[in-house]
Amino acid sequence: MKDINVINYLNKSGIEIPEYINLSAVSLPSLENKSTEIKNIKNKKKHADMKFTFSNPDYSGLGDKFEWAKSCIIVSYNYGENYKTNIASSLGNGAIARFAIEDYYLPIKRFIDQLKLHFDKLNLKTQEFIDSPNHYDRLFFQKSGLGWQGKSSMMLAPGIGPWQLIGNLYVEKEFKPFEEKTYSCGTCNLCQISCPTGALDNEYQIDSTKCISYWLQSPKIIPHEMRIKIANRFYGCDDCLLSCPPGQNKFINFKSSNEVDLNEIINMDNKNLISKFSWFYVPKRNADYLKRNAIIALANNPRSDSYKLFVRLLNASSEIIRLYSVWALWRVDKLNTINKKNFYKSENSKEVLSEFERLIK
Repeated sequence: MKDINVINYLNKSGIEIPEYINLSAVSLPSLENKSTEIKNIKNKKKHADMKFTFSNPDYSGLGDKFEWAKSCIIVSYNYGENYKTNIASSLGNGAIARFAIEDYYLPIKRFIDQLKLHFDKLNLKTQEFIDSPNHYDRLFFQKSGLGWQGKSSMMLAPGIGPWQLIGNLYVEKEFKPFEEKTYSCGTCNLCQISCPTGALDNEYQIDSTKCISYWLQSPKIIPHEMRIKIANRFYGCDDCLLSCPPGQNKFINFKSSNEVDLNEIINMDNKNLISKFSWFYVPKRNADYLKRNAIIALANNPRSDSYKLFVRLLNASSEIIRLYSVWALWRVDKLNTINKKNFYKSENSKEVLSEFERLIK
């Protein structure tokens, strides 16, 4: 029954396809394999030591993972409904990239869970991959006819652009494969022009070592020049998404604000902070990294009382907080009003002292 279209099949089965969900299917086995592509990025160090799909490219990039699978259903969720700038407009506020305002993977998971339940009742095997390190989620996207890979390396779709997330469901049932279509960015390179750090200088590739989104999720010490370019971004950067013409649809309307009060973030209890942004990737689930982001963003967009806050944070128990507070004081005051003798007496962290000495040179 390979001539069955997955959309028609679901409609006949009484399964409603939610608005903003796009579906397609590819036949398996497909011989699709992105392992070499992932390895090349890794070998060139463009992945900035990220694990995820780079941990095991031979598996994550492999299309034919299961001998029993006859089709892979590709689920694309359009989470963008009026785009705005991702730079917060008010002093003391920070910005969350549009892709991280909410846990936009939840609608994909709910829908795929519904599909799994349906196929389970028919005694058909399934295997889902949603934001998984074991599967390159864009593996079948271009082949599915849903869209194409843009010069930003994002997956783009007509009328949606990059405002989508992808999930995959392997299923032990044959579906008619969708026709692969020819889409292209043509001569457009607005994503490359808009990137504030040059992370997209090589089209169709992202250099994560230059990417603001990467650094705001990294446990490493963020380079000084990158801290300036972060501006008042608290989490993520989506300048390349905002600039993409196919995504600039007048019907797009994000429901939630992307601004946060940075003082509130910094003063929040760590457990509550992790809970508030539970869908964020946070190294070791340590809320100090979110507070680090907030300190950088606030130093780049300070309020009149921010200086006093940074001084107070020099006494924080967290080495991470103290290190970035030193930089924040340099950013707003060049450390001119800090008593250097007292600082050396009270600070015992080599990392924090090293940061201080680099800044006062």
